[in-house]
Amino acid sequence: MDVESFVEQVLEINEPKTLFILCGIFIFTDVLTGYLKAFKNKKINSSISRDGYLKKISWLIALILGFVVDYFVGVQLFLVGTAIVCMTTEGISVYENLGELGVKLPFSKHFEKIKKDSEII
Repeated sequence: MDVESFVEQVLEINEPKTLFILCGIFIFTDVLTGYLKAFKNKKINSSISRDGYLKKISWLIALILGFVVDYFVGVQLFLVGTAIVCMTTEGISVYENLGELGVKLPFSKHFEKIKKDSEII
């Protein structure tokens, strides 16, 4: 399966319950891998955890807002768009966390390069 067909399949998922569950899985996995990374690096910090939880709650608010807008406007666009951005963002974070935990993943060098580039900017 190539990337384009994967994106097309994701865009076809427009049932709110499924989108909320998928986003919940991505968010939970990011929290779990983040804690594992912090535990491994002996950097468990309540302030960082709090900020992370605020971000996760913000995603849930954005998803609910997308659902409400779609409901009242009569389209299936805002929830799907928000869910795709949420799953992509959380997925990248999970991927980076796994890499920092020592899991050998394809494309790891590209993520390290992105991380270094963002530090320069």
